[in-house]
Amino acid sequence: MHPQIHEQMAKQRMDGLQREAAAIQRMNRANSGLDNQVGNHSFTHTLWYLLIGQHIPASSQNLSPLREEYDLGKLQARLNATIRVVGLVALGLGLLIGGFLTSSFGLVPIVLLSGIILLVVSLPILMRSVWMLRKHTGMPLQR
Repeated sequence: MHPQIHEQMAKQRMDGLQREAAAIQRMNRANSGLDNQVGNHSFTHTLWYLLIGQHIPASSQNLSPLREEYDLGKLQARLNATIRVVGLVALGLGLLIGGFLTSSFGLVPIVLLSGIILLVVSLPILMRSVWMLRKHTGMPLQR
């Protein structure tokens, strides 16, 4: 047997344990932002990030012994319910406001106004999507 075989095996074992510990630390850091704690609105922070991309830093200290883990299914269900409620409220308000404006000013100015509003609202969303796509792929849009 080679005289340094035990030292080599010990070094390999230590390297493996260090890699495993680093992976666990990365996983713990990734999961710490999803803690649902008393006084912490992590779902609200996640919702703000998903809707408008705004990052709101959250505390990662575990203050409550009762901790609810968010899995992807629960988060998707809550997001779908929120989008559905916001969409229905916007539909109702749009019908009321549109009916009032149509009866007051006529159809043509309201159609033009709604087209302008559509452009004003869609342009920043489109620009952010293009920016995120360019950042994600790392490739410029123009050749």
